[in-house]
Amino acid sequence: MIFKKIRSTALFVYSAFLIANFGCNTTNKISNQNLSFSYRKSENILHPLFTVQHVNAQTSYIHFSISTSELLYVKSGESKLFTARVALTYRLLPSYDAKVAIDTGSVLVIDKDFSEKASLLIAKTAFNAVYPNNYVLELVVQDLNRNISSKSILNIYKSSFQTAQNFLLTDTAYNQPIFRNVIRKDETVNLNYTGGIKQSKLYVRYYNRQFPLPAPAFSSYTPKSFDYAADSVFSLAMDTSGLASIRFEKLGFYHIQIDTTVKDGFTIYRFNEEFPYLTASEQLVPILRFITTRQEYEDLMNQADKKKAIDDFWQRNGGNNERAKSILKVYYTRAQEANLYFTSYCEGWKSDRGLIYTIFGQPNTLYKQENSETWVYGEDASYKSLSFVFVKVINPFSENDFQLNRSDMFKDEWYKGVDAWRQGRAYNEH
Repeated sequence: MIFKKIRSTALFVYSAFLIANFGCNTTNKISNQNLSFSYRKSENILHPLFTVQHVNAQTSYIHFSISTSELLYVKSGESKLFTARVALTYRLLPSYDAKVAIDTGSVLVIDKDFSEKASLLIAKTAFNAVYPNNYVLELVVQDLNRNISSKSILNIYKSSFQTAQNFLLTDTAYNQPIFRNVIRKDETVNLNYTGGIKQSKLYVRYYNRQFPLPAPAFSSYTPKSFDYAADSVFSLAMDTSGLASIRFEKLGFYHIQIDTTVKDGFTIYRFNEEFPYLTASEQLVPILRFITTRQEYEDLMNQADKKKAIDDFWQRNGGNNERAKSILKVYYTRAQEANLYFTSYCEGWKSDRGLIYTIFGQPNTLYKQENSETWVYGEDASYKSLSFVFVKVINPFSENDFQLNRSDMFKDEWYKGVDAWRQGRAYNEH
């Protein structure tokens, strides 16, 4: 196992150390755990990123990174060097309901190269995931110097050699993992195919589609079926190691395959240059549709000065400048976090989960299964609580597409949430 540290000007390589595995048997099923921490970015101290890469029928890698700015460096040993110590522990399970892990392990990363300038620690470790199966990976990253940790849950898709996790996106400078599949207009990246099916080229299906905003939680509607006919199709040459250099300038999404007779592949998204951040006034107006009437929204869209229109809207509802600024910040912070958590072929704030997250905030309790999520607002198992169920949509472009089970029973709570925002109060803000 190799530990690597990347800075803007150089590449540093250290050793990673294997530490004791923890027990394989547990009664703590993931499906019974409250995973609401997954959607509480602002409350977490550590924010590690992960990406999975399958390398053969038996072995896969988990790549992870963490910013040095989130770690505590302390003097260590006779050398008196400021050192950070980070442990990654994993537990691979066959399902969310499993009690026994298939594989477990831990890796210790030590960084003795302290700098005031923040950089990324990047490391990887192998785990045993056998084709053709799907799994769940429970990950804990711990800063050992101050005894704080962060837990993450990842789905492992190894049903074929053509799923997205058989590809790895890397930078062109060091060929190190990029922990996202959204790229910028001026960005050139490498796409590595490691699934094992020998090919000399990749096939790219390009889509530039406009998707409607999600309907209210109580609305009864049937989403339109997606038209899989691509707007254009082209190919990319791969070198002998299975690597292709990519630069996509046009907005939309690009579905990359080694075999066009199936729908599996790796998708790269091209949103606006600021994504996932919401900065331009033109981006902020559409998000107000969740809490405006149709006439209000049309008036906002027709205003030449969008920034003034937005400020006036929140001023009217907030009552004074201070409250307006406060509620505006909460509302758009939620929408921006939705981009981080729920983005698929469309921006996260436009998704069903993004809709609920923006209006109602972070759920108090979150339960996950292979193909669903249940969000609870209020005390778990209380009849007074509000509960939303999201069901996974089979989507070749993303494993992060979930649809809300809408119900007329949500009407009162929905309008209560909308009214709170319109009265200058951030709904469910703690």
